[in-house]
Amino acid sequence: MAETRPVEPRQLPPKVVTPQQPATKVNKVSAPAFTPDQAKEFHEQFKVTYSAFVGLAAVAHLLVFASKPWF
Repeated sequence: MAETRPVEPRQLPPKVVTPQQPATKVNKVSAPAFTPDQAKEFHEQFKVTYSAFVGLAAVAHLLVFASKPWF
């Protein structure tokens, strides 16, 4: 049998602590960013669409379970 030697623990690099950037009123974001009103409108539509998706998925699962129970 081959001789095994103990494994040395790895040395982790020291943590670099940087001062936190001060918060600004305007965040620098990419060009297609939403205004707060547009974001609220988008969020409302997203909630409706997501709810419809989850509802449709639940109905599909119930139909499959009714035809072929998986447990």
